[in-house]
Amino acid sequence: MDYTEGLNLSIAYIEDNLFEEIDFERAARIAGMSKSTYQRFFLLIANMTLNEYIRKRKLQYAVRELIDTEHRVIDIAMKCGYNSATAFSRAVHSFTGNTPSKIRKEGSSVCFPKLNFRIQVREGEMVMNETAIVKIEEHRNEKVVCFTVDCVDPENEAWRQMSEWCKENVPDRTARRYVGVASSGHHPQGVEHQNASEHVKHPYKAMMYLVGDECSREEFCGLKVEDAPSGLFLVSDVILNQFDENENMDIALSLMKASESFVEFMKNTVGYEFDCPAGIFYEEHIFSERWFQNGGVPDGFRMWVSIIKK
Repeated sequence: MDYTEGLNLSIAYIEDNLFEEIDFERAARIAGMSKSTYQRFFLLIANMTLNEYIRKRKLQYAVRELIDTEHRVIDIAMKCGYNSATAFSRAVHSFTGNTPSKIRKEGSSVCFPKLNFRIQVREGEMVMNETAIVKIEEHRNEKVVCFTVDCVDPENEAWRQMSEWCKENVPDRTARRYVGVASSGHHPQGVEHQNASEHVKHPYKAMMYLVGDECSREEFCGLKVEDAPSGLFLVSDVILNQFDENENMDIALSLMKASESFVEFMKNTVGYEFDCPAGIFYEEHIFSERWFQNGGVPDGFRMWVSIIKK
């Protein structure tokens, strides 16, 4: 089952329980995601929160009830979760521009349909609904500072060092762009990924992008300024929705799943080809202050894959 199917099944669950207590944890499980990932992804694609979607779907139902039935306004209001006709009237007016009484007399052209997730490729992007989920980005002449380690579980150590340094030196750290790369691959010995609990030794570089006149310096807060990755890249948000046999979140499997959208994109796009020897890719990490203080899973991931024009 691809994740659009899972997302649409989760919407079907919400629609079936629109006037009951909706379990967001269950909706997320149906979509194959954690609750927090599901809520963030929904906001990204639908441009509204889950609660806002549910509220508007209930108001759409209310509009149809006002037009198609003679049910009392207060009864419609109560079914849609409003405890007074006044609160309901305000919500309907905000949603349609008209009062319930006017809608009952004159009807309404307002339509807020059930959400349907769909993917298509157009104009150099893969979009879900109207949001680009795969796009081409060009990066040139950018600078970074880095922490490079070569040990077991190097990702954790490199980002730990980056976090400690940022907390001491970078007040606007949550506004920065962070990208990591395993220059020899995450499994340089050629062993296939097993699960989220495996421990592999390999080199890893964690990078923070510099801005403004920081880029013209030789050093920034004690770190050497280096060239950032350069060229054309396919970039996609990664949904952390893959788990190993022990039910642990598996970031590596989630990245592999995200790569399927790259392959589909390239099948439908002319003029480009992959340029990622040995499967090397870049991982953009999105960090909030929560992560800097407590560590754990980043607040978001994006995957970069190098491409070139044919």
